[in-house]
Amino acid sequence: MLSRRLLTRNALALVGGGLFSSTAATATTSQAAPPNGQYDASAVSDAPTTAVATVDPSVLETIDLPVPFDSMMADAGVQSDAISIENFESVTASTALEGDAVDGGCAVAVGSFDEQSVESELRGHELEFVARDGRRLGDGVARFVASNDPYAVAVGPSSLRIGYGRTRARARRHLETTLEKRRRRPQATASYGSLPSLLDGHAVAYADLGSETRQLLVDRLPDGSDALAATLGAARAIGVGLRAGSTQARLRYGLVVEPARFSTESLETLVEEATTGENALASSNIYRSGTTVVVDAAVETGSLWPAHERLFDGSA
Repeated sequence: MLSRRLLTRNALALVGGGLFSSTAATATTSQAAPPNGQYDASAVSDAPTTAVATVDPSVLETIDLPVPFDSMMADAGVQSDAISIENFESVTASTALEGDAVDGGCAVAVGSFDEQSVESELRGHELEFVARDGRRLGDGVARFVASNDPYAVAVGPSSLRIGYGRTRARARRHLETTLEKRRRRPQATASYGSLPSLLDGHAVAYADLGSETRQLLVDRLPDGSDALAATLGAARAIGVGLRAGSTQARLRYGLVVEPARFSTESLETLVEEATTGENALASSNIYRSGTTVVVDAAVETGSLWPAHERLFDGSA
């Protein structure tokens, strides 16, 4: 049975998990499709922060995911009899955030699965999904809306879409926006600078940070994270792209900064902290062009999570 957690945490938290962590894999040749031109939650929501992420789910099967991200992905595989992570070739999601609360968004999973089995599970779901429009719109997509909760689901040929909003109407709007042809979609208002074209790999995520979300990130850093706090505090947008290998993962971090607040010295200090000590990143290079800053780095695949955790727990 599709669980409540699958419809909410797994669909939308994937963005946050992909953005503020990174995803690595052992040997794999696939690559997540770049999210350029895909659905953007800011086309529907006026929340100040918007994040976009895309991932090749196959990389999630071969790495040691930290808690709670591992349980999130496990839920996706075990809470449904009709689908599992192995069914999907790519997952793309976008979510809008008001502070630390999700305002709305949608996740789109592309792959191969039994549509009728998924529809049957939705009809028996705890949220009491009701079919809407059926396939009368001629696009071959079955639409469902929760009876009393702000969730909407679309099941179509090779795709499963899960929308969420403050209201059921907003959830449906997020969902329908992903189904519209690109030229007919409402204009996205989020700005990521050149990050969408600079970041690629097996997992890609980036976000347009509103001032409230940016301050929340800074406030939650432990004491002693001065360089990281200064760097985040100067960022209008942040992102990461990852290419995974059997022994080494390559990462590219991107920032769009406010020049008046950005300190090259703070970034250099942060890079030094990240590349020093146990479970450290290696071979970091810094590039800057105008307001865009890029940091390229590498890390042993087995040290990917510890290398990032040490920055956020103040142990670097």
